[in-house]
Amino acid sequence: MTVHDSAPASAGAETGASIDEAAVHSLGHRLRALRHAHDRSLAEVAEATGISASFLSLVENGKSDMTIGRLARLVNYFGVEIESLFPTSADRWNPISVVAPGAGSTLKSPAEGIEIYLLASGPSRQMSPMLLEFQPGASLSDYGYHRGEEFVYVAEGVLEIAFEGKPPVILTAGGSVNYPAEIPHLFRNADAEAPLRIVCVDLHGSWAHADS
Repeated sequence: MTVHDSAPASAGAETGASIDEAAVHSLGHRLRALRHAHDRSLAEVAEATGISASFLSLVENGKSDMTIGRLARLVNYFGVEIESLFPTSADRWNPISVVAPGAGSTLKSPAEGIEIYLLASGPSRQMSPMLLEFQPGASLSDYGYHRGEEFVYVAEGVLEIAFEGKPPVILTAGGSVNYPAEIPHLFRNADAEAPLRIVCVDLHGSWAHADS
């Protein structure tokens, strides 16, 4: 996965290496800083997340890319949001977040054929709205789970959401789904010939159960 501070042109699903070495380097530096800030060794992070220490070292040194699922495991382990991986400036702490077309930060996973555009700037917000674009047939490589609640709206295409231990859910344009994000889930473009665009909103915190 690569991190950009502005939305780039769509990229092909090239397995493995990123098309932007500078962005890979930037993500690696930020992940290392995050690990150091939590006073964790590579071995400790590897044991907790199931991601090998050797691979983590390659990522931190800008020598390997990372899938969205693995990145989600890391930020979940450190108890932070993905937005924390982006550099902040004074204006990003403005309580009113305005993102002009093409000006938002972007996460790219060429190996998975997926791009994520952050629709609000700055960390420490109660929710994280994102636009996800999948190439035809593209899929997340790992199940994701995190604290809070998640809402997904299909803007274009056909989405298949697999929930661990449950039958997959198929949604077409205009459909939506809402669920506790602690349930392991995986997104896939169910159309092998057309792209998929979904709006995903993560609400941070704990899922509010009806009996709580």
